[in-house]
Amino acid sequence: MRQHFFPVIILLFCACNHNEQHSQKKIIHNADTSKQHLDSVENKYPSFKKAHINAKALMIEDFYFSPIDETAPFGNDDGSDAYAGFVTWRQTNKNAKPKEYFDESLERWGYPKFDIYETGYKQLLPFLKQNKMAIIYMTGTDAAIIAIAFGQLYLEGVIDKEFNELAKTAIKREMIPELLTQWGENYKKEREEKLKKMLAVLSI
Repeated sequence: MRQHFFPVIILLFCACNHNEQHSQKKIIHNADTSKQHLDSVENKYPSFKKAHINAKALMIEDFYFSPIDETAPFGNDDGSDAYAGFVTWRQTNKNAKPKEYFDESLERWGYPKFDIYETGYKQLLPFLKQNKMAIIYMTGTDAAIIAIAFGQLYLEGVIDKEFNELAKTAIKREMIPELLTQWGENYKKEREEKLKKMLAVLSI
């Protein structure tokens, strides 16, 4: 069982005692993955300096590259792990769809499945009611989707069209008021603002 660190969410559920990408969307230029993106340090810590030129034009705020901001693409445990794994996977799966990697990751992590194309709270409620960990699994799944999408943009300057839509759905799901409230009054407004900024980038 993987560990997660969602500050407010974990506090709310501490009783459970769980420490827990025509086919591609062109953004500006064609894909051009450089070897500099494939070193082990970069896998874990993306930086604006080493980002693809397209990513530099879109991921213009510091939070995109934060290693500790829970809302940032690579700043949470699931996002960081998903991105690092995607870099390694991409080296031997250059023409594969990111969705393949995502599905493999979720299976490997043992995360319970829900309708990842759904953004209606009432429709998601049966899953969320299963147990107190459900919302953490949902947020972790969404974090992984977002990280893979922005990871592909960061590395290749493009996002797979299908996966881009999936990432937009994940962000919209995380903006459901009932999910935002789980982050507490002091952070939910900031989280919503950053989610909107990421959604805007994916909508270009």
